Amino acid sequence: MRKQIKMLMGIAAFVMVLFVGCNKSKPSESGTAASPPKMDAAAFALAAATPLSPEDAAINYEARSNNPNKVVWRHGGVLRNTDESCSERTYRQFFIEMKKRLGDKIEIQLFMGGTLGTTADQILGGLQHRSFESYSYNVGAFAEYTNAFFPLDVMYLVPDLETGVAICEGEPGELMRQKCIADTGLNVLIYSTIGMRHITNSKRPIREPKDMQGLKIRVQNNPLHIMAMTELGAAPTPIAYAELFTSLQQKVVDGQENPISNIYDQNYGEVQSYMTLSNHLYTAGAFVVNNSWLEEQSAEFRQAVKECVAIAIDYTRTETAMVEDKLLGELGKQMEIYRLTDAEFNRFQEVSKRTWDRAAQRIGVEYFNTVRASMEKVIASRKK
Repeated sequence: MRKQIKMLMGIAAFVMVLFVGCNKSKPSESGTAASPPKMDAAAFALAAATPLSPEDAAINYEARSNNPNKVVWRHGGVLRNTDESCSERTYRQFFIEMKKRLGDKIEIQLFMGGTLGTTADQILGGLQHRSFESYSYNVGAFAEYTNAFFPLDVMYLVPDLETGVAICEGEPGELMRQKCIADTGLNVLIYSTIGMRHITNSKRPIREPKDMQGLKIRVQNNPLHIMAMTELGAAPTPIAYAELFTSLQQKVVDGQENPISNIYDQNYGEVQSYMTLSNHLYTAGAFVVNNSWLEEQSAEFRQAVKECVAIAIDYTRTETAMVEDKLLGELGKQMEIYRLTDAEFNRFQEVSKRTWDRAAQRIGVEYFNTVRASMEKVIASRKK
């Protein structure tokens, strides 16, 4: 009997070891177990969002239609639903407005969570082959297909969030849209606002370009980003987004750069000590459709699209700034946050400008100079 008891106790102890080993919380920078976040990231982000009006909440925009002449609109996205980011809520508003106008003349089918594809080939290629009608993506991911949006990847060209929105809404955005259509046949109907990109790190506050010296900063595998970060003195290190938290935790890199919503959603504040609101790049989302498909639709349908795009743009313009302010308040509980002064921003921009001619060579000098001149008109108009 004693042998049986000892055996059972041994088994119980082994099971406990396995349980503890499988349920360790993420270690902090010191290597000890980190405290869990006070509030679930997704729950707080949703709580910060603008709620739907009662009228819009009552619209079942995914309702099936028995109309034999209906237009079926299949839309995909990599996120889980149309609620969990400012960009996706922008597109949700677009579809609500379309359903209001067209009723059973349209049937909207959502395929979220990357079910229609996660790579550029799957998404953009699928749109080109009309496997579905639209997808929520980001303009930076078009690089394999077109250099249309590369001007947005030139560091410190776009100075702030409001200017980035104005650039995409105005002539520069139209120039980039038309080049994308010409190169790929795909039309970015809505430039949603993902946000300005900012730098975090675990080493020290960043207030001057010299503070970047030697820091290993994770960047996207984008030649323009790598070029500019190198000029600033950092050691740019491309790492897959899905592996970034672990890389920061294990000190593979010292820091990273992302929009505020990504920094918050991925809990980088748990493994980073300093955040600098550097405003070094503007990241735009893309609600993209096959342009030929759109042009084949009725005049009524295309007019509805035009009206709903305008409403969606109004939504993204205000929603992102409001939500970012709330997310920064939460991030400030985990990291020291520093906002560059105008003079400090100018010093970063002056260093970055050394790469602009090289960037133009990568993009295409004539095209880049045309878009840049258009961007600078928008920037100058906002300073008046």
